[in-house]
Amino acid sequence: MSSYTLSPATPEDAKAIAYLFALSWQSPFTQLQFGNMSTDTLSLTMAPRIVESMANPGSEYVVMRANDGTIAAIAQWSAPSPARTKAEEESAEDKADRREIWIQEYRKKLPENSNKDLIVEFSLGLRELREEVLQGRQYYLLENIATHPEHRKRGLASKLIEWVFPRADEQSVPVYLDTASDNEAMRVYKRLGFEEKGNRIIEDLSKYGGEGSHTHVALLRMPEKLSTKHSI
Repeated sequence: MSSYTLSPATPEDAKAIAYLFALSWQSPFTQLQFGNMSTDTLSLTMAPRIVESMANPGSEYVVMRANDGTIAAIAQWSAPSPARTKAEEESAEDKADRREIWIQEYRKKLPENSNKDLIVEFSLGLRELREEVLQGRQYYLLENIATHPEHRKRGLASKLIEWVFPRADEQSVPVYLDTASDNEAMRVYKRLGFEEKGNRIIEDLSKYGGEGSHTHVALLRMPEKLSTKHSI
């Protein structure tokens, strides 16, 4: 029976983390975004960006390590950003400019043979959904989470999510994530206290070479008051 240890990830873990993310991105929608790119190729593309991301303030990668030291599960978190002051609030024009700059920079970072138009529309939709749900509040964001197939059904993902709850409760901020509406992990998120708060639908995937539609759901866990907090 394997035992696991929760610990922060290091830049030396980037290749293993990238491989785990790539291994988990096997849905038809993900394949429509990244094509028939192999797991190895996708992970090699992501690894340097993970190292870069780890250096960003507020970015935290937390892993569950098996007793042999290998990474069995990974969660990528973003901590709350400082709240904007009135003087720092954006005008509609500034927001539009920032959006265009983000699109240009984001496209440059995408794998060369990926479905860039789809990825940009999808990512923009999720950013807008998050803004609508959170309405300017600070929050913890679950960016990515993955468990190696050999280590699933052991509660590792739940532990990586619960890791952030004491911090969020102490700071009185919500925890936010989004996921596909048909993701089997939805029941886990709801068991952990997340509630659906909205969705984004790409109605017609045919213009990107796919079929049907895709729905992504926003999930929010509100902070518990410290006086009433209980173990999950």
